[in-house]
Amino acid sequence: MRFIRSVLRSDVTESDGTITLDLPVNPISHIVYTVKVLNSAVNTKATLAQILGGIEKVEVLYKGSAILSMSGPDLYALNCVLLGREPWQENVINTNDATRMLTLVIPFGTKLFDPTRCLFPTRKGELQLKLTLDVADAGYDGMISQIETVEMPGAAAPEHLRVTTLNLTPVSGDNDLDLPIGNKYLAMLLYATTVPTATVWTKTINNLKLLIGNVEAYYAKTLWESLHGDLINVLAPANAWGEKFHLENTASAYTQNADTATEEQADTALAHYALLDFGLWVPKDFILDSKGLSRLHLKINAGDTNAIRVLPIELAKMA
Repeated sequence: MRFIRSVLRSDVTESDGTITLDLPVNPISHIVYTVKVLNSAVNTKATLAQILGGIEKVEVLYKGSAILSMSGPDLYALNCVLLGREPWQENVINTNDATRMLTLVIPFGTKLFDPTRCLFPTRKGELQLKLTLDVADAGYDGMISQIETVEMPGAAAPEHLRVTTLNLTPVSGDNDLDLPIGNKYLAMLLYATTVPTATVWTKTINNLKLLIGNVEAYYAKTLWESLHGDLINVLAPANAWGEKFHLENTASAYTQNADTATEEQADTALAHYALLDFGLWVPKDFILDSKGLSRLHLKINAGDTNAIRVLPIELAKMA
């Protein structure tokens, strides 16, 4: 078996708005999406959040229906849980106009180059990549895209990855969020707007449980901090891009304080995410098959009314 890696978009300077590109017709393992920007000011490097914020939505559509649909930050988090490491930034310095770059993978299987889990063959024009960009986002100058595809001619995978986004604006207290039925669930990626930070424990998701037909299953009850810990524990090393503090005393008579001499780190780039795992990192015997269920939903206890996103990571059959 061979693969074909080719360039779909080569160093194009982007504008605000939507880009729609036809994808190749052969089975696709994944898409490689690289974003390039310039720092916009002296001593002010563009943060990871600012770079990702310029990618408002990434969609892969088959005959107009979403196989993958999520924001840039959520795609970054998905890369983390699938690949087990954080995507690396280059040239993370404060120099004005410093060249910055970040590569994300748009996956169609749980592993790259897997002929048993990849996107199916299509006809020309049926499969499209759609990007919604906000190039005017603060923190950087311009945005340049590189997009490459990795095809696997002849692959006959019975299933592929499907990842979409469910949005919930909760009330304080218990909230029900119904989940799609029909596919196998490998995991769910969770985003909470408010998370514990500084000296405050308040969080948008206090705890949650999963119900199958109104009966508690798998996650009978689980707490936000521990779920977040599950996500962090699949990364090696974790938290590379959290903001760090270096303590310095510039007085002429310098005395080191032993209690504050070590490096400190604020919330990480993934502080707002958690993971419900059924088969990504836990044994595949536990994969949740939703076919034939009458109802599948999360009961989420919310500590405030800020936005929640849930991204089911499913295995879907060939269309």
